[in-house]
Amino acid sequence: MSLKWNQIRNGFIYLQQTKTNESRQIPINEDLERVFKEIRKEKELTSEYVFTYRQNEDKLIGIRPVRDKRNPRPQPKPVDNVRRAFQTACKDAGIEDFRFHDLRHTFASHAIMRGAGLKDVQEVLGHKTMTMTLRYSHLTQEYKKKAVNLLNGLTLLSNLICHKTVTFQILVFRPPANLLKMLVPPA
Repeated sequence: MSLKWNQIRNGFIYLQQTKTNESRQIPINEDLERVFKEIRKEKELTSEYVFTYRQNEDKLIGIRPVRDKRNPRPQPKPVDNVRRAFQTACKDAGIEDFRFHDLRHTFASHAIMRGAGLKDVQEVLGHKTMTMTLRYSHLTQEYKKKAVNLLNGLTLLSNLICHKTVTFQILVFRPPANLLKMLVPPA
């Protein structure tokens, strides 16, 4: 959670210190870029860190934060552990049995179901192996059904042609144009 504002630029987050001791560039989407801009505007750049808190700001008297008389507005400090805040947010939202790390699984699953390639997700997550990425990608039953339905219509051609014939014709004979129209759906 020690992300600094100067690490976010040109649509990427630049990390020097990672779990694998390798620097990484993580792309961010337009929605996240917008959220970062809102956070930056709200915090008026009072800290070099993106995620901060002010000590005692979470303690309230009525609707006003408790302030130390010697320091009426505490300086922001970087968040060093997000676990408690995340657990509280989940509890308030009625979400049970969900950890901060589960967000990586959620990202991988939704990215794949929206058309991202496994290799792309592997690189964004920083996985060394495809096996690890596959552990993170959980597809919904509806998505699996949609994938299988991509094959609808092929059974009509099964009496005419099989996969070996298609491969042979494409590689050797260049099939007639009408056969390609039957096999390749319009874009």
